[in-house]
Amino acid sequence: MAVFFGLLGSVAADVALVLGARGGVYLGGGILPRFVPALQASTFNARFVAKGRLQAYLDRLPVYVITASYPALPGLARALADALSHGRPPIG
Repeated sequence: MAVFFGLLGSVAADVALVLGARGGVYLGGGILPRFVPALQASTFNARFVAKGRLQAYLDRLPVYVITASYPALPGLARALADALSHGRPPIG
């Protein structure tokens, strides 16, 4: 697990830099929410910010772990409610 979390930190930082993340990095998936304590104790954060002169930027960027079982459903429900309240048919 230590290697996995270290690599995840490096890749997550690379993606954040490529996309210009400003609001944070959100991590989700099948197994990750089950290992939050191990993630916090790992080298993830050290590897996440180890990007040379960009360390200060990444240090200020929050990292979140999505723990909801179905994280897309609340947003989908809101989009549908908004579409229906404005008289637009749902997309699809």
